[in-house]
Amino acid sequence: MAKLVGVVSKVVGEVFAVGSDGSRRPLIEGDRLYAGEQLETGAAGAVAVRLQNGAQLTLGRDSSLEMTTELLANQAPHTLTHDPAPTDAQLTDVERIQQAIAAGDDPTQSAEAPAAGPNAGTAPGALGGGHSFVMLTEVGARVDPVVGFPTAGFNGIPELPSLEVGGQDPSNGSALAAPPAPVDQGDGGTVPVTPPVIENNPVTLLGLDAATGELSLNEANLPQGSASDAAALTQRGTFTVVAKDGLASLSVGGIDVVIGGNASGFPQSITTPAGNTLTITGYNPSTGVVSYSYTLNDNETHPDGAGTNSLSEQFEVVAKDTDGSTATGSLDVNIVDDVPNAIDDTNANAASEQRLELTGNVLTNDVQGADRVPGGPVIAGTFTGTYGTLVLAADGSYTYTLNTNDPDFKNLGGGGNGVENFSYTIKDADGDTSSATLTLNISNLNDPVTLDGLNVQGGELTVYEKNLSDGTAPDAAALTQQGTFTVSAPDGLQSLSVGGIAVVSAGAAAGFPQSITTAQGNTLTVTGYDAATGVVSYSYTLNDNETHPDGAGTNSLSEQFEVVAKDIDGSTATGSLDVNIVDDVPQANADSAGVVEGGTVSGNVLWNDSLGADQAGTSNVVIGARAGSDTTTSALGNLNTAIVGQYGTLTIDAAGNAIYQANPNAVAAQGATDVFVYTIRDTDGDESTATITINVQDCSLVAGPAGGVTVYENALDLNKDGNDLAAGTVNGSDPTSTRETASGTLVGSATGGVGALTYSLVGDAAGQYGQLQLNADGTYTYTLTSPATSPSP
Repeated sequence: MAKLVGVVSKVVGEVFAVGSDGSRRPLIEGDRLYAGEQLETGAAGAVAVRLQNGAQLTLGRDSSLEMTTELLANQAPHTLTHDPAPTDAQLTDVERIQQAIAAGDDPTQSAEAPAAGPNAGTAPGALGGGHSFVMLTEVGARVDPVVGFPTAGFNGIPELPSLEVGGQDPSNGSALAAPPAPVDQGDGGTVPVTPPVIENNPVTLLGLDAATGELSLNEANLPQGSASDAAALTQRGTFTVVAKDGLASLSVGGIDVVIGGNASGFPQSITTPAGNTLTITGYNPSTGVVSYSYTLNDNETHPDGAGTNSLSEQFEVVAKDTDGSTATGSLDVNIVDDVPNAIDDTNANAASEQRLELTGNVLTNDVQGADRVPGGPVIAGTFTGTYGTLVLAADGSYTYTLNTNDPDFKNLGGGGNGVENFSYTIKDADGDTSSATLTLNISNLNDPVTLDGLNVQGGELTVYEKNLSDGTAPDAAALTQQGTFTVSAPDGLQSLSVGGIAVVSAGAAAGFPQSITTAQGNTLTVTGYDAATGVVSYSYTLNDNETHPDGAGTNSLSEQFEVVAKDIDGSTATGSLDVNIVDDVPQANADSAGVVEGGTVSGNVLWNDSLGADQAGTSNVVIGARAGSDTTTSALGNLNTAIVGQYGTLTIDAAGNAIYQANPNAVAAQGATDVFVYTIRDTDGDESTATITINVQDCSLVAGPAGGVTVYENALDLNKDGNDLAAGTVNGSDPTSTRETASGTLVGSATGGVGALTYSLVGDAAGQYGQLQLNADGTYTYTLTSPATSPSP
């Protein structure tokens, strides 16, 4: 900000402060004046200023004076005055008196009292004489007298309480002296003297010549640096500008600290070419001290692989004084590179048969430094060791895989230990590197033999009798089930047997498949063995139904096959491969049939039943029957016996053959239902009960007209011959003919009947003209015995 020069203590008339941009502000008492402003007075103006160093400054009419810091350094200012001839109207009484004196007139005689009245101790108008009041025409740094008596007492540069000048360098060899006093002429007056000559002093910069730079910052102090310290990322310093002739301008790295003699506001910051921050925090015009700071915002690109080297940022400093003298310098900031530091690593675990992989990160204890690589600083790769392989990623993560089949590992023996060492290198973005060693422990355990996959609850495999060809749900494919189990022998598998099948002998696997017939008559097959994984594959085939517990329903029986595995050092593991065989059961399903009252219906109730796999034939399946509809309990007995129902009787045998005889005239027109239950049983004793429903319908038989037969009277004779039922009473015209007798049938003339109908004659067989014979099957014979009274055909 601008330097304060002084404060206005008194104003007469018009007085202005003119800025460097030409702006004018009128002044009143108490206003402040700053370096760079021009103090101007009007035609009737005057001003008194109390300077910041305690001295007094006065300026008369029509004058101007530049406000500079030189006024505070005890240097005489240059005052410009303008003295145009005033008009009579512009002249004041004092001015008229002064003009009268200059013209040789005696104001005491021509002017009114008390303008120049004889009140002084000396004669009026005498040299050095005094007056009761005088209006000073000019007050300034220097005024030549224009009236007839001395006025030098009001002239000269501002008086200072001491001869020291703030902000000046006393070591520059130029002595400072007070201005010479006016010379006494002996008549009570004084004669002004000439001010001392002002030298053209150089501008000097102090504090910018450090051999290693003014400031030094370390990338290690960045947040990701090796010695993070936020406070240390900002460093501060100062330098001094000495401008005895007055500082006009000052710039630091492009920051304008002083412009036109005026200091700027602070702080002022810029982002440097390296991406950091330079800040001018202050400037003291009195001492010339410039304070600044530099903040390291991020890591820099240092020379590749050069270690903890430094790079520098330089900021030009240019200072110019009021007479054009210039000084340049360089504010230098050193930025010290950060470097990585790899530290040896270990893993808390040892690789063994039970822990085939070790994982970790080598960067956990390393110092990466500030110049980090986005993907990671580690030089990645795959490295083959003595006992296994290490895969190392750029981000430091690693996986070590132990090869238990490696001869070197096996040579350690059970309980033996080994060590793997892998060297790795980290490299930062500047190319700085550091190497360390990853050490891994290896242990060959005396391992047990284990069997996995033989502890399934309910057995490893399950097959169902219902899938047999004679089962309730035939499915040939489902009769064979496959499975696997795993044998683990880290020390080497010597032998393995499954249900007596030698899978591995003397360390060598057998050929496959290998099969045996089991104790239950089924087939166990070992289909393969993978020595690399230890997986044994097998299958079990159900060949026929088994004898399950009597009457226990869909229960299971199990076949167990012993599994024995032994390693090369004699460790043994045993297990059991279990196969469940689920029993099949019969399923009786409801039957139904219809019959008319008095009729008979028959059939076999097993036609829709499932007898299950445990049933050899159908001759002894039904174990009983009874009337009713309760299927919650088995029906026992009553085979081959008429079981009396509500509307008829049921007879059923063990093979399921059933006959129902409906009672005649037993039901109403809407019909009725007669229900029976029967039970079937398989050879395991499993039973199932179902219903037999007979729908009995009402029978409404209606006899219709028959077609009739034709006999001839001319065939009448007195003999009973041929098919005659009786002899005639007369002879006809053709007695040798047999056409007096004819036969017919009533079958088809009746409706509403069910099943076979029987016929019988109601009434007398002898008619008016002959006799009728009706057979049970509906056929009949008629013989004409006498002529009919009706006309002959």
